[in-house]
Amino acid sequence: MSAPVLHLAPIIARIEAAGLYRSVAGARDMARVAREGAVGSPIAFVMPGSEEPRPSGVAGGVQHSAVTARFMVITLAEDLRRDAGGRALSQLEEVRAQLLPLLEGWGPDYASAPVAHQRGQLVTGPLRGGLIGWQDDFTLRFRRRITTGA
Repeated sequence: MSAPVLHLAPIIARIEAAGLYRSVAGARDMARVAREGAVGSPIAFVMPGSEEPRPSGVAGGVQHSAVTARFMVITLAEDLRRDAGGRALSQLEEVRAQLLPLLEGWGPDYASAPVAHQRGQLVTGPLRGGLIGWQDDFTLRFRRRITTGA
């Protein structure tokens, strides 16, 4: 199966179905939480990162490419002001321990290879309300077919 671009909906649906987070959202919601703070945790934000197509040729007016796409899952945990960080760090560890095997080795229908975890890092950007965050980066491969000259 092929896809023209990375589709996050099946990834979000898989994470939501697992019940790991109080809520799962996208980039627009993360910007709002960063500005205003959040109520309840843990919460997750699934966002696209990048796409690297590797064209394999044109046949019958269709450009074929193998695409490696990167996406990220950012987990925000409990307000640090209430617990001096201990509970927040514990939440991050617990959720990540379930998130990684949930996505690693799985792939949506359009994928040509399973999801692979690439790295994780602390989110140091401005988060109101003392939230602490962790970003996990993943890759996913899929085939792209685009009709040329349309």
